[in-house]
Amino acid sequence: MNRQDTTHDDLMARYKKHLDETAFERIVSDFTPSAAALARQMLRDPVSAEDAVQEAFVRVIHKRRQYAPSRPFSYWFYAMLRNICIDMLRRRKREKEAVQHLTRRIQCYIRNEPPSDCVSLLRTLPLHERSVLELRVVHSMTFEEIAIALDISTEAAKKRAQRGLRKLRKQMEQSERVHRRAV
Repeated sequence: MNRQDTTHDDLMARYKKHLDETAFERIVSDFTPSAAALARQMLRDPVSAEDAVQEAFVRVIHKRRQYAPSRPFSYWFYAMLRNICIDMLRRRKREKEAVQHLTRRIQCYIRNEPPSDCVSLLRTLPLHERSVLELRVVHSMTFEEIAIALDISTEAAKKRAQRGLRKLRKQMEQSERVHRRAV
């Protein structure tokens, strides 16, 4: 069977059945340009698009047993890629909203209290949580960038930010109650 006669469906069937590396490499080489273009169009970020395409091929490997030869491989692959991009967009939106909310809260707090109190409030956080929040809010770094900078996993960066935010919210609420009683 020569290269032109083999369909992507045939290649995926060979990969699914025999873990044929050559078949998988051909799928990757054939689909990468169009997958990257689709991901860039959806995500508007070349780095995130590259991550999405890589994740899609990793899922092809892990979910190969779920591939149904009755459906074209391209439908299955692009559906996975689209879902990955949508998940990334949702995650990006949630992170942006959380940062905006925190920024608004900190700004409100700063306006109501002397700035030194805000700084001292941040200093009450453990260093590992404070570092993540400062990199995220002050320097607008992504969790992936924070993970690299602090030599931790992306999940650890997210968890530290969540714990730090929770503590800050609690402290701000307590401070606001005290401030209202004093007024």
